[in-house]
Amino acid sequence: MKQFPHPYSDKSVIGQALALAHATFYDALPSNVQHKAPTAPAALPSKRTPLSGTLQRWTEALDNWFYRQRVKDREAYLAQSSDIFDVERRMRELERHPYY
Repeated sequence: MKQFPHPYSDKSVIGQALALAHATFYDALPSNVQHKAPTAPAALPSKRTPLSGTLQRWTEALDNWFYRQRVKDREAYLAQSSDIFDVERRMRELERHPYY
């Protein structure tokens, strides 16, 4: 990256702000397109095999099943409360200690 000459000292606040702005926006300026560094692709190509897709679906299904079971257990625990104050106390307890 080319250094940007400015009249402010590098140790001053304005000089630091100018240096930071220059470092941030140098590649974005149309006049500096030829100096732009190469960028990495947004996503790597997928090396997905049929087995990995099946395995991923199975693990997602298992994860969803465990989540539904946990929600079901929490709802059953909250349903055992005697009044609204007990419900609120149990909800606070679950927020503080999610795995009872």
